[in-house]
Amino acid sequence: MTAVTYYQSGHVVLPSQLLFNYHHLFNNSEDFLVWQFCYLQNTTNLQDLLPSQIAQAIGKTVADVNRSFERLTEAGLLVIKIIDIAGEIETIFDTSPAFEKLDTLLHQGKQQGSESVDALPLFDGSELKLLVEDFQRELGRLLSPFELEELDKLLKEVQTDPALIREALKEAVFNGKTNWNYIQAILRNWRKEGILTVRQIEERRRERDRHKVEEVAIDEDFRLASNLWVD
Repeated sequence: MTAVTYYQSGHVVLPSQLLFNYHHLFNNSEDFLVWQFCYLQNTTNLQDLLPSQIAQAIGKTVADVNRSFERLTEAGLLVIKIIDIAGEIETIFDTSPAFEKLDTLLHQGKQQGSESVDALPLFDGSELKLLVEDFQRELGRLLSPFELEELDKLLKEVQTDPALIREALKEAVFNGKTNWNYIQAILRNWRKEGILTVRQIEERRRERDRHKVEEVAIDEDFRLASNLWVD
């Protein structure tokens, strides 16, 4: 799946490749932030998006936001469309050109063998791509560059089973502690206990459940035995 088709299919979560290639696309973080507000309009029911609203949200002036609009359009990352609907003028921000440029950038990176541009393939069905999508769906937010790097290390350097990472994510979500440090702590504890596969996790859970059943049975036997002494 290309970045453009990813966008056109209605995905609200930005592809991580956009973050990894941020410096290849955007002039500065302010422009990127303004572009994200435009993307928000494209992917939600937000009807009106005024420069003054963006300026207030990011702590900048309207003039600053307008300059970002100019730089984004000049860089081919944004198209601003003015349309007339029943006599009312509306402004539409089309953010798809940024995804088209990203696709071109990734394609060129593959042809040139550039690791800096294509270090983290997002649209090729890779295991890392799938993990990123799972994390972002479960956590309801984008992963930070730090989290993406740590996730990549778990796969490549620590050689952690992707299925085990997903189990740690599930446990963190179940416990209501969806921060990265907690997920890392779960994986560290499992490694210390020699747990390296999902099968081991399932066996430990079954063993734990079996002990609970035995405890309940013992309590019931004790109750029945105690009843013998009752007149």
